[in-house]
Amino acid sequence: MTAALHALLVGIDAYEPPVPALAGCVNDITAVAEMLRVRLEPSALSLTVLTDAAATRAAVTEAFLAELGAAGPDDVALFYYSGHGSQQAAPEEFWSVEPDRRNETVVLVDSRQPGSWDLADKELGALIATVAVSGCHLLVVLDCCHSGDGTRDLDGRVRLAPDDPRTRPAASFLPGAGPGPTRSLLPAPSPAASGQHVLVAACRSDETAKEITVGGRPRGALSAALESALRETDGGPTYREVLRIVSATVQRTAREQHPRVETSDPTDLDRPFLGGAVPAEPRALTLSRLPDGWSVDAGAVHGIPEPIGADSTDLAIYGLRSATSGEPLASATVTRVLPDRSLVSVSPALDEGFVYRAVITAIPLNPMAVAVIGDAEGTASLRVAAAAADDTRIALVDDVASADLVVEARADGFVITRPGVTRPLVPVVAGDGREQRTIAALEHVARWLRLSRLRNPATRLPAHALTLDVATDAGGPAADGAVDITYAAGLAPSFTVTLRNTTDQTLWGALLDLTESYGIFTDALPAGSVCLGAGEATSVALTGQVSDGLWEAGTVTVTDHLLVVTSTLEFDPRSLEQEELAVSLPGAPAVTRSAAEPQSQHSTLDGLLTSVTTRRLGPPPPRAAVADWRTDGVLVRTTRPRD
Repeated sequence: MTAALHALLVGIDAYEPPVPALAGCVNDITAVAEMLRVRLEPSALSLTVLTDAAATRAAVTEAFLAELGAAGPDDVALFYYSGHGSQQAAPEEFWSVEPDRRNETVVLVDSRQPGSWDLADKELGALIATVAVSGCHLLVVLDCCHSGDGTRDLDGRVRLAPDDPRTRPAASFLPGAGPGPTRSLLPAPSPAASGQHVLVAACRSDETAKEITVGGRPRGALSAALESALRETDGGPTYREVLRIVSATVQRTAREQHPRVETSDPTDLDRPFLGGAVPAEPRALTLSRLPDGWSVDAGAVHGIPEPIGADSTDLAIYGLRSATSGEPLASATVTRVLPDRSLVSVSPALDEGFVYRAVITAIPLNPMAVAVIGDAEGTASLRVAAAAADDTRIALVDDVASADLVVEARADGFVITRPGVTRPLVPVVAGDGREQRTIAALEHVARWLRLSRLRNPATRLPAHALTLDVATDAGGPAADGAVDITYAAGLAPSFTVTLRNTTDQTLWGALLDLTESYGIFTDALPAGSVCLGAGEATSVALTGQVSDGLWEAGTVTVTDHLLVVTSTLEFDPRSLEQEELAVSLPGAPAVTRSAAEPQSQHSTLDGLLTSVTTRRLGPPPPRAAVADWRTDGVLVRTTRPRD
């Protein structure tokens, strides 16, 4: 019998009061289901999806046992929950293992109705134990909160329901959910308690899971990062690698949220994600003629973005076995993105009887969505200023929930915040020319966000083509992949970054520093990028800094995003450079460039990088060589203690 993936996906937005409604949970589950259907053969996938009204306590527990219980010893079982987490008072029978006398729970659509209850951690453990007895590889993903603690500076909705005030009798728990050796699924139960499994959790037990906006749609920060990690790797990352990628992504998009991967067997950390059930995808992108027209075999689940107005993904077309260093046979532009492929227009015409190789040469860059609220006169004047600005970088929207940033017009000036966050990103923009300086600040942030999100959805370069190793006095990265460094005796900490080419081809690499204050610095390497032959490496000594101004204002920790850009051809990233954002100073925020400006476009990557910071350039020059490229990164957290 062929090994299969048995999956139960549960997502709930439509909660009834007093449980607050959510907006991104069904989107999360839809994206996971779509990815599984595209990446697996129908014979290898058994899928149950329960959303909103269908996700009752009875339906979820029955489907857990029926769907996942059907997994055999060679199969993989997946339980994916996206919704509210909460707590409830534990019955006295559980007090011996619950020091705070509280159970952690997931909140189902009818959990708070008379006669029904949340699904407690002990009950989920009992369900896991029942399924795991078959010997299958079991993965549990919980994109929800795990405690009742509050948070501050939320980036959006929080997946934390109010505690259930009712007293729950022990007899209401599922069979087998008696007191165990641990208080919850964080940390993971021992194999004897709940069966061998892997747990991917959205956050630590004292944090909350956030909802963010991705591509104009609400998503869970964990779910969006997990989807991106699977899409951008070769399809076979280990759980350890997934944790590093997801942690870096979530910490860039949601405050005070640290994803976790817990295992009942430590060796599972080095197993492929989902036990290897999702097969690695071939990286060669092909073009062929189908009944509905020309299409390439990559779509939404692979990361191909939808066209933005007249701007879309461009491709160079070659013979299937040809090198991509010469003149392409044709060019193509994506006209419509489907889940598993994309329709394209091709020029000039090609022989419809052949399959061709396609290489991405340009991708559309989403403008940053900005909601404008507050004083009517101020909002009107800001819209006038925005109309004269570069509309490829920012777009004014009416819906605060779908915005990347919010600008509030007040009598004393403009305040820029994230949705749901009261603390301004920068000081109030006031005085003469405040509208133009606010727009300039927004464009400044947009350049930073564009670069931090830049990905190549069809690269053939492996995830670790150029490895990024960070060495500090305290050792290597933390479990979440971030690097923590701390001032000692008042001195800024130093660390060393090593780039190493692990492939058998020559590669070019650049090391960019994206600071928490929206600065972009490209001076780590003297020429912007460096050429590394097969097996070669280069090291750079850097220093972490918490500026006097920030420190005196009360900030003791700052985070830098070190971004590595890897390319098969020479490129120059120095056009990306910009100073940190400081709109309280007279004049608009300046974009400063390195002393040596790039003089020409070496490859298609140069044109794409330039479009991150300038008005859209259009197609690359006809003779620009076609580069394959990818981006990777690590977070460096620098702490300067008060004493």
